[in-house]
Amino acid sequence: MIWQAKRMMTKLDIYIKFTNALAVAVIVSVGWICYELYFKSIGIYNVPWKNAWIIPAFWKVLSFSLLCVICALWAPSQNSMW
Repeated sequence: MIWQAKRMMTKLDIYIKFTNALAVAVIVSVGWICYELYFKSIGIYNVPWKNAWIIPAFWKVLSFSLLCVICALWAPSQNSMW
């Protein structure tokens, strides 16, 4: 009975960390969208083609960082073999 409660607390801890990571990703996404809209409205990114890679690269980096968080949180361990 005690080990079940400990296991549930461990799961809760993992889900809380994942929720926090998702919240940070949403906040960063909204911030980036505002940044992108501002600079597209003043026309800074329309002229230099050398900066065109920044906008899609941000989304790829953000999704890769979320994947790394998921891999770190749900990594196999000795305790998960129970």
